[in-house]
Amino acid sequence: MKNKNKYILLTFLVIGGALLCFFGFTLAKYVSTSVWDYYLRSRGFYFSSDHLGSSLIKNVDNLWDGGSVYFNIKNNLNQTIITNYDIDYKVSCTIKGEASSYAECRMNGTDSNTIEGVLANFQTCINNTNDEVDVSSFNKTDCELGGYDWVNQVAQKDLYFDVILTDDTYELKDVIVNVTASSTKPYRKTISGNFALRKRNLKEENITINYKNYSNYDRLIISNSYPTSKCVKITWDASKLIIDEDTSKFSSYNTDSNGYINEIIFDIEGKKSISYTFYGRDFNTTYKVTEFQVEEEIDC
Repeated sequence: MKNKNKYILLTFLVIGGALLCFFGFTLAKYVSTSVWDYYLRSRGFYFSSDHLGSSLIKNVDNLWDGGSVYFNIKNNLNQTIITNYDIDYKVSCTIKGEASSYAECRMNGTDSNTIEGVLANFQTCINNTNDEVDVSSFNKTDCELGGYDWVNQVAQKDLYFDVILTDDTYELKDVIVNVTASSTKPYRKTISGNFALRKRNLKEENITINYKNYSNYDRLIISNSYPTSKCVKITWDASKLIIDEDTSKFSSYNTDSNGYINEIIFDIEGKKSISYTFYGRDFNTTYKVTEFQVEEEIDC
């Protein structure tokens, strides 16, 4: 019995020790990062991004079209707290998981997954008075002598990466790309983020119509499977079918020689469906969707 109790106690000690080591390491890493960030802020050093962070940021795009993916890096904490010296940086991107065997990541239109540059500090003259003087071309001396403010401006670098297939037989659907940006001078700081990209199936994106027959009326149902709104034109023979809708719902419409609407143009939101009521002129005829022609317009 004593041996069994010793065994249980030893097991708890081992598990507790392992947990303590894990959380101790995590806590130490967090404290170390926090202290370093505090030190950098005390030196007026700010290296940030809307898409990357000291803790890994996840960016999700469920409507990726397979094209370039954009992000940025900046030299500020906010619009007023800005680094007043240059920051050298290095940014790299890496494809994670299965897709890494069939594709490569390229930075800013180059053949490399890494790019280097400088966030160059710059200042401009700002007129915070009410004299309405244009000070945009003032140098520092003229700005300060005129009683205006010579202030640091945010240096932002807009960057992008592309996912390039190295195996044309591979069907790329979902891909995760890690982007890591590091300042290399005058201080070192690393920020990173993952971009989870889900490729759109362009073949499945279109405008479709369906026609439902009811006892006293019919309905034309228009569906937009695109992620964005579309301008659509529907035409039909008004000698067969009459639409019963308020014309204010349409961007525009046309009529036949008898004054009956035979064409409507309207905007439909992405991933939405709308319907319009129709009446058949011949009660003995069952009208079908083939009575209508649908076209996508450039602009409503």
